[in-house]
Amino acid sequence: MEPTPTPNTPTPTPTIPTDLRGQADLALRLKDAWPATPELVFLWTTAAEYGPKAVAFEAAVTARETAGQLRPQVTGDLRALDAKMEDGLNYVKGYLAEKFTKARAKEHYAQFGIVTYRDSYILPADQGERLKALDKLLDALAATGLGARDYGTAFWQPLRDQYATATGQATQAAQGVTKAIADREPLHAYVLEVLQAMLSLLDAQYRDPKARAAKRRELGYLDEFN
Repeated sequence: MEPTPTPNTPTPTPTIPTDLRGQADLALRLKDAWPATPELVFLWTTAAEYGPKAVAFEAAVTARETAGQLRPQVTGDLRALDAKMEDGLNYVKGYLAEKFTKARAKEHYAQFGIVTYRDSYILPADQGERLKALDKLLDALAATGLGARDYGTAFWQPLRDQYATATGQATQAAQGVTKAIADREPLHAYVLEVLQAMLSLLDAQYRDPKARAAKRRELGYLDEFN
């Protein structure tokens, strides 16, 4: 008795990458390959319209990655500077106690940019306010004759400059992330719709499983996404 023939098993439909980087890379591969197959036509978009949007989407994804990579580094720089400031401020408080007596030292804290927080006397936590406080501290060190001390002007001026740079970078990184996300979202919706619709179109146009699988690979839908 002859064995029952095994029917042709349809090739599995590849899945689209779930991460944005994978989607952006696939979008560019499709952008490059689609024009070579002009019979793949949608009523609602074209390869010519898709190409620039795929490029813009990839650029927005890259901008978001770049901005996001900078943020941990800047955050680490700010934490290190904050720790140095906390250490240096203890010495400044000591200088004020020596100069004005311990009982009256706190009367001069405001002149040095020092504020009250709960039961502590610190530099403001807000970055913008802290930068202003550092300027006040530097002026007060000079005005009270404490600028030449070990934790005087030579200690605080570089900290102030580094802090200004780091806070500026933090602001730019945050703004960059916000803009990259805003630029990316409408492009992402369009590109993802095309990527998904192209798979359906290939299923309809290429009835032979091997030809369909080959065309998918040609258009950039890689086997590892199956």
